[in-house]
Amino acid sequence: MKIIIISNTSRSLYNFRLGLIDTLRKKRIDIVLCAAYDEYSTKLKERGHKLILIKLDRKGINPFKDLMLIKNFYRIFRKEKPDLTLHFSIKPNIYGAIAARLAGVKCINTVTGLGYVFIEENLLLEFVKILYKISFRFPENIFFQNIDNLNFFVNKNIISKNKAILVSGSGVNVKYFHPDFCKEFKRKNKNLVFLFLGRLLWDKGIDQFVKASEIVRQKYPQTEFCLLGRIDKGNPNAVPEKVIRNWEKEKLIKYLGTTYDVRSFICKSDAVVLPSLHTEGLPRSLLEGMAMAKPIITTDIPGCREVAEDGKNGFLVRPKDYNALARGMIQLIELSLKDREKLGSFGREKAVEKFDENNIINNYLEAITAIVKK
Repeated sequence: MKIIIISNTSRSLYNFRLGLIDTLRKKRIDIVLCAAYDEYSTKLKERGHKLILIKLDRKGINPFKDLMLIKNFYRIFRKEKPDLTLHFSIKPNIYGAIAARLAGVKCINTVTGLGYVFIEENLLLEFVKILYKISFRFPENIFFQNIDNLNFFVNKNIISKNKAILVSGSGVNVKYFHPDFCKEFKRKNKNLVFLFLGRLLWDKGIDQFVKASEIVRQKYPQTEFCLLGRIDKGNPNAVPEKVIRNWEKEKLIKYLGTTYDVRSFICKSDAVVLPSLHTEGLPRSLLEGMAMAKPIITTDIPGCREVAEDGKNGFLVRPKDYNALARGMIQLIELSLKDREKLGSFGREKAVEKFDENNIINNYLEAITAIVKK
């Protein structure tokens, strides 16, 4: 059997799909990866994966470029002759599904979130809905990472409900992200550290994080606020590097840059924070923090609220309200060490029970087996 797995970036394949990819390979399935080039492309090849590079513009919708994307996917499918293709992220979902249909190849789509396009009602959103409605007729199954996204697609008559499969995000490797990893790290001081982990995008609530830091520091001036993640220049919602450097100069945050292994930074933090503004899938940064027994603070929106239980493994706050975010941070600061550890322990237990990536991988294996047997 041969399966092609497509995402918009090599980075997303490496960080979010590697468990699935390796499991499929162990089952002697021929796997071909397809994504745009970035710093993770070489790492995928070093692991022995066949990677076909594509040009994919994530900044907007250009009908001519996107028609070429369908053409390129179609050529790849005709040449590789896969039994099945798996699509992740918006453009592979839409144009990959159309190309698969034209090439006579079965496919599975995965909706990991609605993206920045769905933040506000406009003509672009209506156009995207039409594209979804056309292309999502073709997949055998469509995986969703939270019930709100699934209901949105069903209620808007974009998909038939019998095609939908609900899973708990991309999952997290609870053996790799384990609190025992932190035993070798010693803290330099007792200052509490709040860590934002992920792509530096406006719609992830970066400005909320920074504004909250100003409020918290008025009461607890030694508190540290750190940003860890790439400046995603290919995304129209990216926070410009100049803005981040200015925040650094004003000593509002510490920018930690990027890393292939986030675990040491999670170890050196006291909480992982994601003040996202709109619907997420199931945020990987929160799952990683939970798996390493760190409290989390996030906004009460679809995707995030499935992960955080207010007062049990962290705090849920109103979205787009940096004052509420600051209050959540102060609430955590004022807890005893023992109570903070309780939040972290509950999060670890929840990550193991509900978000272990092996459970999600098994969902894909079941769907793949059922499709191939048809």
